[in-house]
Amino acid sequence: MIKNVLINLLYVAMIIFFGNVHAEVRQLNKNGGTNASNGLQISISDTTQMQVKRLGGGQLYNPGAYPDNNLLDNGVYIRYNNRMYGLNHFAYASATAYNSDSITSEQPSNISQGVTQSSTSSLVLTSASLSTPRVSIAWKYTYPLDYVTAEVTVTIPLTATVSSSNPIRYYHAVDTYLGGDDRGCGVRYTDTNGKRVIGTYPLTNGNCPSSNSLPANLDVVESFRERSGKFDHYCVGFWSDFWSTSTNPPSCAISKTGSLGDTITTTYQDTGVAIEYDFTAPGVYTFSYDFVVGSTFVPDYDHFEIRHAGSATLCPTEVKVLACLSSAVPCPDNQLVSSGELTGSLTFAPTTPTVTESPDPFTLGTNQSIATVTMQGSAAATYTLGVSGLTKTPLSGVKCYNTTTNAQSCSFTFTNTPCVNTFECMENTLTYNNRTSNPSARNPLYTKAIGASFDVDVVALLANGAQSTGYNSTLGLNVSLVSDDSGSCGSTIIATKQVAFAASDNGRKKVTFSVADITRPHPNLRCKVTDIALLKTGCSSDNFAIRPASLTVTSVSPQQLSPSNTSTPVRRAGTDNFSVTVSTNEPTYTGTPKVDSGKLDTHAGITSVGQVGGSFAAATLGVSSGSTFTYSEVGHFRFQVQGVYDDTYATVDIANGDCDNSFENNGVGTPKRFGCKFGNTAVSSYIGRFIPDHFKVTAGSTYTDGCGTFTYFDQDPGLITPFVLEAKNSADVTTQYYTGDYALFNLSTWTNYSFEAKSASNNQALTNGATLTASSQSPTGTWGAGIANVRAAHKITRPNTAVAPQTVKISAQPSVNDSGVTINSTRADVFAPASGSAYPGFRFGRLAVTSAHGSELLPLSVPIEAQYWNGIGYVRNVNDSCTSIAQSTIVMKNYKGNLNACETQLTVSSPMTAGVLRARLSAPGVTGGTPNTGSVDLEVNLAAAAGGEMTCTSATASSATNGSIPWFGGTDPVGRATFGIYKAPIIYMRENF
Repeated sequence: MIKNVLINLLYVAMIIFFGNVHAEVRQLNKNGGTNASNGLQISISDTTQMQVKRLGGGQLYNPGAYPDNNLLDNGVYIRYNNRMYGLNHFAYASATAYNSDSITSEQPSNISQGVTQSSTSSLVLTSASLSTPRVSIAWKYTYPLDYVTAEVTVTIPLTATVSSSNPIRYYHAVDTYLGGDDRGCGVRYTDTNGKRVIGTYPLTNGNCPSSNSLPANLDVVESFRERSGKFDHYCVGFWSDFWSTSTNPPSCAISKTGSLGDTITTTYQDTGVAIEYDFTAPGVYTFSYDFVVGSTFVPDYDHFEIRHAGSATLCPTEVKVLACLSSAVPCPDNQLVSSGELTGSLTFAPTTPTVTESPDPFTLGTNQSIATVTMQGSAAATYTLGVSGLTKTPLSGVKCYNTTTNAQSCSFTFTNTPCVNTFECMENTLTYNNRTSNPSARNPLYTKAIGASFDVDVVALLANGAQSTGYNSTLGLNVSLVSDDSGSCGSTIIATKQVAFAASDNGRKKVTFSVADITRPHPNLRCKVTDIALLKTGCSSDNFAIRPASLTVTSVSPQQLSPSNTSTPVRRAGTDNFSVTVSTNEPTYTGTPKVDSGKLDTHAGITSVGQVGGSFAAATLGVSSGSTFTYSEVGHFRFQVQGVYDDTYATVDIANGDCDNSFENNGVGTPKRFGCKFGNTAVSSYIGRFIPDHFKVTAGSTYTDGCGTFTYFDQDPGLITPFVLEAKNSADVTTQYYTGDYALFNLSTWTNYSFEAKSASNNQALTNGATLTASSQSPTGTWGAGIANVRAAHKITRPNTAVAPQTVKISAQPSVNDSGVTINSTRADVFAPASGSAYPGFRFGRLAVTSAHGSELLPLSVPIEAQYWNGIGYVRNVNDSCTSIAQSTIVMKNYKGNLNACETQLTVSSPMTAGVLRARLSAPGVTGGTPNTGSVDLEVNLAAAAGGEMTCTSATASSATNGSIPWFGGTDPVGRATFGIYKAPIIYMRENF
């Protein structure tokens, strides 16, 4: 009574305030809901308000109202950020309208048995397009079932206001009518599919029974049933509790802050039902549920379907089995059962002759919606196909579909046709692998070689890939080796054999190809087998190569029959080309040979470290040439056995290991496995002679000065520079065989190096007439493995005028002419200072003899001083501790006073110390009471002595000798020693005793 008063008042208000408001409304099964056989009619508005018509009447309150109508109190509501969004109606006016709501047209437009019709609602909560939650509900109804399915997607943006303390809640609440009476009992239970059901049902008499199960023989139940995803909360209670907005709301109120109370009314009263899903974080969430109006039983599927071709030979044949939700045959793809699990076995009537099936039992469901069953008859017969042992019985039993006639029929005939579907051809004695059931398995054919016989096995196969053990051929087989054509048998025939194939062969026959059968090689073949009578053809699953037996090096250029270190012509290592031609003597060979640089002999008869560059062209008529080959070493070389080879001709076999990684020509193992490679079987002629492409100077980090820490201009031997000289090929790799007789660069000839000196300070040429010249010492060094450690002595001539000390760097550009070809180099310094080091320094030097005087009674020391020009004047060369002066090169002349030759005698202590050498004259003494006073001049011969020059190194005068220190200039220094003329710098004291 209260509900009717509220309805009437609201109806008047709606007319006054809203007038005619038209919403979008869709009807699923629009012609249904009128009787027991045409299912439900579901009307849904864009705001999700719903009416379900069954047996001619509405099942939601108000039963006479259809959306969009305020007299209907049901719909989907969303709580977001403490606000409820949804539609208002007579019992609830507190919801905020959706910012936008829409619903799509029904698809398909018409519905029939087993067809699913759908329409999708789209709900947008707020106008904040980037942060508002959105809800999509796909309403789906399958005719003529008693429920509609809601497939829901809730999209919550990252910027939406949502958390565990402020969740977003999805409610679906309905006011039930239960076939004509508002009153009902609440129920909550789990069905046989493990899905939870929350709802209400009418009570015929007495009080409500247990809320955990349904009474028997119910005509109608209105409930929500889980489909995918679990209800977070639920409630079954008094109808108006769901729309309460009081400050102390009841358990079932959807407008309260908290969740539904998970309570089920056990009081027989005017009831409603609601379910709830909660979301606490951004994301995209999907779930589904059914709204059931009527019977809670839903058959798993309509019928079990067998699809077959109607007939087959005695070979295994396949049929397809499936479970279908629709009554249509064949079953539409979208009506296949693809969840759960259904098992069973095929039946055949009559039961003899025997028919085998596999798998038995078959399985349908989540993993496969259509299963394949292989059956094989044992004799000719006609059967009626059926099924037994199904774990779930179909609504409409078994239906069969003949795919040949496109008609419903369960009749199937096996004909008396021999069983062979195709053929495999594989290596003899290997185990056959069924590639139909195991596609990754292999039945290999190995590489073959011209000149060697071989065997293959032909295997007769059933349609399921199994070996047909009972197969026999009435007219025999043609077994041909044919070209591969993109993974299948081509038309080019290399060889063919005709063989018999009897039942006693048990489905497998060996076929031998003799040496005479194979007349030419081929890089990619397959084995083709044809039953002459049945015209059944099979192609080997594997391809293989028949390769040539060998290669022959037919010519090389330049060829050297008697190699020597002077033979011509010459080729620069890595730069100049030579040519090679090889042949297989097989006109069909079109492969591309290679060079194995690990199989080269040197002129010394050892395996070469040299590398051959360049490549052969693809062979034409079995002949391949290359004219741009290079050799990285020096001297001569020849190809050893297998130095020229082909390792790619059998490419089709290499990756799978169907040939031996060798040059095996006779086959190894069982079955025989030939080598993947073939090459020359005899050594070639020598090729060459090869010379270095260039020389390379590598600077040393040390040097030897002519005088300890410096060198005098014109000093000889002067500066000595050690450095490394290498003979290189064009890749700048050292040629190790440039040694011994084959190393024609003379290391001891200074001019071969083209030395050049420059000032280290400005990298300019030396000035004032100073030039770099050869030392009297020849360079030293020995070639070994293309490397020479050279020590070269240099002399820089004395400048025309005195110059300040300067540092010098020396470079070299070695070259030599070998048989008309110049082996050159890039100029490079022979010394590179290490960190903290300097370039060698040169000084402009001279020698000075300092005059001295003393008593005739004492020896006299005469200083001889080494000096150099420091840019301002001459100063003592304190760094000179190396200059030695032979005393015989010091001339004693120009005696004066009472001093005669050899009355004082000369001794010299060499070498200098700190730039000074002291010549010592013995005391002249007294002769016959007369003091030997006077003077003598000392002259140091820097180079050649003049005629008649004498010296006294003993009591008898002797000829002065040549000096060997021309770096002190061209003028011999002279100094005077005086005895007794001047006072001696010593005071003598006499003691009296």
